[in-house]
Amino acid sequence: MVGGIVTTKIDLYCWSDQCPHNSLARNLLYKLMCKGKYDISFYDVSKEYDIAKRMNMYSPTLVVFDNKIRWNGPISLSTIQSIAEGNIPENKPYKVDLGKHIIKGNVEMLTEKNIFDTCICCAPSQKTSCCYSKAEWIKQIRKEFNLPYLGVLHYYNNKCVGGAEFVPSLAVPYPIIKGKDIAFLTCSYLSGEEHDFRSYPLKKLEEKLSSLNYKSLVAIVSEYVVFPNGTLNWFKEKGYIDLGEVYYEERDFARMHLIKKDLY
Repeated sequence: MVGGIVTTKIDLYCWSDQCPHNSLARNLLYKLMCKGKYDISFYDVSKEYDIAKRMNMYSPTLVVFDNKIRWNGPISLSTIQSIAEGNIPENKPYKVDLGKHIIKGNVEMLTEKNIFDTCICCAPSQKTSCCYSKAEWIKQIRKEFNLPYLGVLHYYNNKCVGGAEFVPSLAVPYPIIKGKDIAFLTCSYLSGEEHDFRSYPLKKLEEKLSSLNYKSLVAIVSEYVVFPNGTLNWFKEKGYIDLGEVYYEERDFARMHLIKKDLY
């Protein structure tokens, strides 16, 4: 309650601009701060590993309402207003029967220059506007760790259809295993029922990481849903080993595991 007005407490936890939706969420909440109905706080966990651990944070965008309702990923004004009014949107498991038909198109290494091509995959309604902040973030990470790129983008029919993105594990705020020779898979996309656009760029990334002196690649995946980066069995089929469950995100039906693959 602020000044006698009942408010909704909203805490936004972001891993800097690792995801384009982080800047969208920040901008939306900034606009709501002057409304008086919301008590809003912002947390960038990039260097605040203790906060990420305390919040069991394993995805780059987490919104928490009144210290109890967790919302991962993109969020809209209508959703915020609905939750503030006590109407919690029903959520269903994000399950996809992943396609077996592997598409092999052309690949490009991901940098701040071509990140805008991914908007059609991640946030098509925003065009390229939400990728400017991520482009700057990529530039900073590349400079800090002296890396030529942060992933592999997959193109088919002159359009970006998927990709596999990574950062050094030492740059990851989540409570995972870390080391100079361990890379972390931030994103693997797209997940479709007819075609598999993910396998090819992931394979290419694994090959490239060895040349960057990484000995293993780790990721957070879920057992049955594709948030984040699921499913567990899909990765097991590609040689990843299960290091165990790390957290159950109840609203997303996501029983998350840490996985690892040694690179040769």
